[in-house]
Amino acid sequence: MAARHTRTRPLNVDRTAGFTRRGFLSGALGTGVVAAGFGVPAIAPAAGATASASSTNLGPAIETVNVRSVTYGELPDGRQVAYATSNGEPATFTMIDITTGESLFATEIDGANLGGFIAIAPDGTVFFTARSPMRGGLFSFDPVSHDVIQIAEDIAGQRVLYDGTFDSGGILYFGTYPDAKVIAYDPSTGEFRDYGTQTEDAAYVFGLGIVDGEIWAGTGPVPHLYRIDPDSGERTEMQPPAHVMDGADWFIAIEPRDDLVFVRLSPRGAYDMAVYDRSQGRWLDDIVEGTFAAALTQPGLGHKAYFLTGDVLTGYHLRDQRTFSTGFEHSDLRAAMAGAVGTYGITVTEIAGLPADTVVGLNTDGHLWHYNLATRRHALIDADILGTPAGAHSIGVGPDGRVYLGAYLSSGAMSRIDPESQQIEQLRGPKQADAIGAHDGWLAVSSYPGAIVHLGAPDEDWADFERILELRRGAPHYQDRIFAMTSVGDRLAVGSVPDYGQLGGALTIVDPATHEHAVHRNVVPQQSVVSLAYANGFVYGGTSIHGGLSTEPAAGEAELFVWDVSSGERVFSAPVVPGAEVINRLTVGPDALLWGLASDGTVFAFDPTQRTVVRRVATGLTNSNSWGRNSSLYYRQADASLYGNSGGALFRVDPAELELEVLVESGVRGSAMDGQGRIYYAGDINVYRYE
Repeated sequence: MAARHTRTRPLNVDRTAGFTRRGFLSGALGTGVVAAGFGVPAIAPAAGATASASSTNLGPAIETVNVRSVTYGELPDGRQVAYATSNGEPATFTMIDITTGESLFATEIDGANLGGFIAIAPDGTVFFTARSPMRGGLFSFDPVSHDVIQIAEDIAGQRVLYDGTFDSGGILYFGTYPDAKVIAYDPSTGEFRDYGTQTEDAAYVFGLGIVDGEIWAGTGPVPHLYRIDPDSGERTEMQPPAHVMDGADWFIAIEPRDDLVFVRLSPRGAYDMAVYDRSQGRWLDDIVEGTFAAALTQPGLGHKAYFLTGDVLTGYHLRDQRTFSTGFEHSDLRAAMAGAVGTYGITVTEIAGLPADTVVGLNTDGHLWHYNLATRRHALIDADILGTPAGAHSIGVGPDGRVYLGAYLSSGAMSRIDPESQQIEQLRGPKQADAIGAHDGWLAVSSYPGAIVHLGAPDEDWADFERILELRRGAPHYQDRIFAMTSVGDRLAVGSVPDYGQLGGALTIVDPATHEHAVHRNVVPQQSVVSLAYANGFVYGGTSIHGGLSTEPAAGEAELFVWDVSSGERVFSAPVVPGAEVINRLTVGPDALLWGLASDGTVFAFDPTQRTVVRRVATGLTNSNSWGRNSSLYYRQADASLYGNSGGALFRVDPAELELEVLVESGVRGSAMDGQGRIYYAGDINVYRYE
């Protein structure tokens, strides 16, 4: 395709009205920080939602900086810079001075909400990728002229490009999804070379590195590690020993440093890191556990490189082949960054006025930090990263009756709607909130990855929320996402979707006081548990025939199941909507019936006594999400009606007359009713109140 220039913003950009990032970067869940400009403007559709004449636009659901990729470089004048992409609608690309945090260039990436890898060519040209809805876009950036060029998208039919790296000759190599390809790009000729699908049993080449002139490519969720000759394309599969591969499903990254190659794997721990000695052709015995996603730095003084173990900066002596403490674990800087989602890129360099070496990092929330290894002096700077609004990934009601909104792969952002002012308060939260609800007076939030449930008071700092459940990827449960939660007396029931490449979700019942829990996988064999309700000693669950990503369903129809809490066993399970792949939502009505919403748009009533469907309404509002997301169903007592959303529409159903009314025709991604009976819905970006 022909290259094209993207739209750029000047350095002193006039950001989205009311965008006050500093206000909530240090805020907490429940601090009451309100993003300015979120008043109630005139009725108007915006950001993808077709608002009705009875809707009021409250503004963007989430306002955040969300840095997901960082790479460091040096300008021709010697100025040290960082290049960063920030996810949002749209995603952005920013170049900052790493000493001051000053923005030197910023642009929105039209057509993309998610940034990917950033790699610097030998001549200093920066290459980066972005996607969604764009398919695998590849861009170049000239740090001197500030020209941004889109090179291509949908390369070889691939949706996502991973782990781009250059060889010494200036050729860019990267992995892909969904066909697990390795592809090369030559900037001098503009030509691509497709090395083909590396394996048929994995969809991703996620980790890629250039080692001794060869391409090393790692796949997932079925792990293979290949060595590829870049000239001939000949491929050889490596066979790491059992202590390296034990529990691993993914090769996350491949990073050569001096004579060693650092290979990160998941989910055997939390991105555990194995080390291969190139000079001896062997894997070291020790596994470095719990490393975060940021790449190991290039070697600094004394053949030492640095990486993150969780949120702790740790050193690795490349000659002695051992880790060592940097003192970071006891530093004030670590305490100041507590609660941050993470740092996706670090470097070791020299900062004026400080002895060598200093480690520099850029957090997801836009905070730039310096940590001098000799003096342990540090700085935390609010870098000028261009942020953009983000839509609601999840929506739910807390114990205070307020509507809460969660973000997708964020820097730790949530928001909630103030019932009095109708302003949207920007809050701290998890990286990705998949489900939000109330339990026994507490706010319950599930997060991805790892199928985690957090519990805390609505006005509590997010850092103080308690993790009451963490199923985690990999053995023994292989669960990854929780989309359903319901109270079962003083316990909490959660429904989950399995990990990549896995079929078979789980129903888990946890005691928040003790964290004791029972995991019941495959309650309905090879189906995920995506909706839950509870009444009179029974948990009612709705399933999806779909499992984790990169799987094919084994069943043809979703089922509704009944779980007896006292006996701890399933007492009923059957399809209730012919042909439906998902039972998206369940809610208990005042008529003692269980009401549900299926993926084909059917609203149905299930009699718990007879255990049969007694009413149904074919709305025609189909939902294509594999797990029933972007849909809802709830009962409103004020007008004795069921409300919900599906297929992009907000609707109302009279449960007595079985009459359907479509209230908002399109653009609705989620909805909820607050404690006062007011209904709110989320569009692609903005949130609306339905009158």
